Amino acid sequence: MELKGWRLRLPLVTPYRLAFGPVTHLDTVIVRWVSREGMEGFGEATLLTGYTDETIEGTWAKAQELSRAVRSASFDLEGALDSLLPTHPFLVTAFRTAREMAEGSELLSLEAPARVPILGLLQGEGEGALRAAADALVANGYRTVKFKVGFDPARDAAAVALAQRVVAGRARIRVDANQGYSAAEAIDFVSRLSPEGIELFEQPCDKEDWAAHAAVAPVARDRGIPLMLDESIYSEREIERAAREGLAAFIKVKLMKFGTLAALRAAIRRIRELGLVPVLGNGVATDLGCWMEACIAAREIDNAGEMNGFLKPRERVLAEPLVFRDGAIEIPARWTPGVRPLGPLCCSAATDQVV
Repeated sequence: MELKGWRLRLPLVTPYRLAFGPVTHLDTVIVRWVSREGMEGFGEATLLTGYTDETIEGTWAKAQELSRAVRSASFDLEGALDSLLPTHPFLVTAFRTAREMAEGSELLSLEAPARVPILGLLQGEGEGALRAAADALVANGYRTVKFKVGFDPARDAAAVALAQRVVAGRARIRVDANQGYSAAEAIDFVSRLSPEGIELFEQPCDKEDWAAHAAVAPVARDRGIPLMLDESIYSEREIERAAREGLAAFIKVKLMKFGTLAALRAAIRRIRELGLVPVLGNGVATDLGCWMEACIAAREIDNAGEMNGFLKPRERVLAEPLVFRDGAIEIPARWTPGVRPLGPLCCSAATDQVV
């Protein structure tokens, strides 16, 4: 078995505006796993400060350490990954999904072609710019859009009202605060909203502040605006707590938090068992991770996916482009893409590698 890794800095076409600051590039670690039989697989960890406690520096250092340690016949890689999962799930996911791909996981091979609808990001300053953005999204086939808030409750509520006007029933709106509010601010914000066209309100408060979400959830519910948790969810344990305490109607999951494709599928099925609605997808991921999530979504999800991160960077990771057409990712039957050559000479994005 052989491991190799790359650290990439992938500039975005357009900055991605979040409550905890604009995102101008993706910080990504790519892992290549070659099995004893010579089969190759790849996995990714893309780190976003403010979303996860993992950092690109720490993840890259640990990836290098593991890639070198595996050269020793006595090194227990699986044991090391097990011990790292609670604190470094993004890193572990990069290694274990690379292994799943190398082993020919059935979850990455669709028996028939699939279309996976995804959402688009609605942003713009002023009614004219916002209307033009909404028109473009609808023309490109999007029927669900995401609108970012989490800055100031009153101004955010006015901005959502404007978004509702320019979308005008042509698409559903997911309102995402990215942990930007206190409980009082979130209640103030949601109390100002009309529910028309709003599918859900996502992650109003800090991921660790379950009491804040418990305060916001009934107010949102009374306003006819279901709550969704995202950053708070790392495992089935948090899913079960959200269901038990009535904190959300929707739960969003992302491959990078769950370690393996199989664990992600199990989490989605657990969400449904608990009477909640699963949402899947990562807006901060390369085309490699988005392809893997889309393969799961094609089997398990019946609403708009959020795996649109692949549309944001200027450069791609996959050797063959992930196809987006008319609001959806299109995946051919039994399609397993390769990865481009990665290194300082292949593209401006590659910054470091370990062999």
